[in-house]
Amino acid sequence: MNQARFDLNLLRVFQAVYVAGNVRRAAEKLELSQPAVSHALTRLRLRLKDPLFIRSPGGVAPTPRAHHFALTVDAALAAVDASLGETRAFDPATSDRRFALHMSDMGQGESLRVLMAHLRVHAPGVRIEVRQLPLA
Repeated sequence: MNQARFDLNLLRVFQAVYVAGNVRRAAEKLELSQPAVSHALTRLRLRLKDPLFIRSPGGVAPTPRAHHFALTVDAALAAVDASLGETRAFDPATSDRRFALHMSDMGQGESLRVLMAHLRVHAPGVRIEVRQLPLA
């Protein structure tokens, strides 16, 4: 695969569909048309040789390959955003950032409860989105 010719905008589209679970909502968030998002997904599917999402009631569900790809995409886009954005110190007390945690069922037990209790006190504006790790 020739990475030099890879359209990095496809990663933003993938991330939006992955988070929204719905192509139309992802298109609205990206301020693109639904056909444009569908076309971008088709290009990415061909590139990765995986359907990435399958139709489900109310939207789309990620394939196991998409779950694994999402871990890398989230980290890569966060790094790009951080390097392009203003550098500022993270202040948990005033932050309204959203963090995605990829966890197994077992990891969501006590550790998630403790984390959420800590955030309620020290970072009340921070939002946590828990994503289920696929069974391997």
